[in-house]
Amino acid sequence: MLLIALTTVFMYLLSNGSLISINVTTMQSTALLNVTLPVRPMGPIIVQNSSGSTIPAILIGNHLVIPVFGNGSFIIKYVPYIISLPSGYLAINVSSPYTINLFVSNNILLTQLPIGLITNFTKMNNGILLQLAPGNYSIGFIPELPTTTTTTSANRSSTITTTTNTTTPSTTKTTTSSLGIGSVLYYIITAVIIVTAVLLTYLFVIRHRGPEINPVIVEGLNPTDKDVVKALIDMGGEAYQADLQRKLNMPKATLWRAIRRLESAGYVQIIKEGRVNKIRLIKKPKLD
Repeated sequence: MLLIALTTVFMYLLSNGSLISINVTTMQSTALLNVTLPVRPMGPIIVQNSSGSTIPAILIGNHLVIPVFGNGSFIIKYVPYIISLPSGYLAINVSSPYTINLFVSNNILLTQLPIGLITNFTKMNNGILLQLAPGNYSIGFIPELPTTTTTTSANRSSTITTTTNTTTPSTTKTTTSSLGIGSVLYYIITAVIIVTAVLLTYLFVIRHRGPEINPVIVEGLNPTDKDVVKALIDMGGEAYQADLQRKLNMPKATLWRAIRRLESAGYVQIIKEGRVNKIRLIKKPKLD
């Protein structure tokens, strides 16, 4: 029987350090919970259940095995392994089967980011929140340099015949202000997404063909995608595409587009078996 677990991953890049937080909710009773860590840990890993009690766990490669003996919600927290590059920048290598919610505070400057995997971004008062699709990539960054203050002073004196007049020393203070890195990053990403959208629209028009353009739905899946997920759950977590089509009584093209959207979002896996496709549910989304 397919074990269904809802997994949400958060990565925080802050001025005082970095942190990975993984929320896992098991839908069925199980003895051992196997969680793939998206980033190599640098130090100890803390696992807590919903009541806040610490649970022991075993790390095997990039898999964390947790003895849960039941179901429920669990939180995994650890410090990610950070690489220092010869250029002086810092980097985190990610290999994640899950969507990553990346929070970058205003005093962190990103130097490397998989722009093509960004599915959503939100501007916040103290930083920016990015959603990155599953995949293998690196995130480069450096802390923002502190604001500098320069003070200059000048004395000026002049002599007229036998009378000497001395001006009062004056002090001029110049402060170098810096724009929040989060705000700069927000506008850069907005410009990149707009340019990409215009280019894709242009190519679609001049070629009069291409894949269907589906909008990113931040709050959840569309009704067709939800129907496919519910049908897979009813059929034990996996089914052949033809059986799924008969159960839903849905046009073949409509069903295939929904399956590809779910595969891109990391919810299903398409398994080729000869000339037929088997669809397997690998992550259950939140359904209304």
